[in-house]
Amino acid sequence: MRHIRSLLFIGIIMLLFGLIYFIMNQDLSDDHKIAYDFNDEKIVNSAMDSISRIENVMDTIGQIIPIYATQVEDFEAKAEINTDYIHFQIFMSHQLIFDKKMKNFKIKNLISSDLNNNQQPEFWIFGDDNAHKFKIYGYEYHKNSFNLIKFPNLKGRQEFGYSGKDSLYFVKSDIVRSFQFKNDPYAELENGIRECYYSLGPDNSFVLKKTLDFENE
Repeated sequence: MRHIRSLLFIGIIMLLFGLIYFIMNQDLSDDHKIAYDFNDEKIVNSAMDSISRIENVMDTIGQIIPIYATQVEDFEAKAEINTDYIHFQIFMSHQLIFDKKMKNFKIKNLISSDLNNNQQPEFWIFGDDNAHKFKIYGYEYHKNSFNLIKFPNLKGRQEFGYSGKDSLYFVKSDIVRSFQFKNDPYAELENGIRECYYSLGPDNSFVLKKTLDFENE
């Protein structure tokens, strides 16, 4: 009888520990649910949208033509590199809805996003013109057409010492233009890499959020 009581006691203790462990795990799980931030989803989507790829196709005479491509939801943008122009196209559900030939332009990349979170995708094609001047062309889909987004020029503090080698990319929900600078008398670093962070508003206006300078690697 004493052994039976001991076994019952041990069983009750184990059951209590099991219940405590289950309740603690439920609390931790609920904490994770409460801590979820919907902005995280936007950031992840932005990062996924920014992924671009390079495809190679062969033309009718056997030459390889490189094509930059990026996709977001039902939209896909492609930039085909030809001898004297870039053939820029946007498709929705595999149907061509935008077509533009860009002359005197050397593409660096093509990326897509929804930075202002208005459910209207943006497409950014950027590179250098014949004068080696960095160009950014942004297009936002709106009511079955595309509106040109004018990216802000460098001004004041951002422009001092500018020396090229630009790039454009996303950091969370910001679009960042980076470039090299040299002999800037107003910066803590005389030479380095400058990053300008912009946010995009619902009306496609830009706000410069911050500027960071780094040493050249």
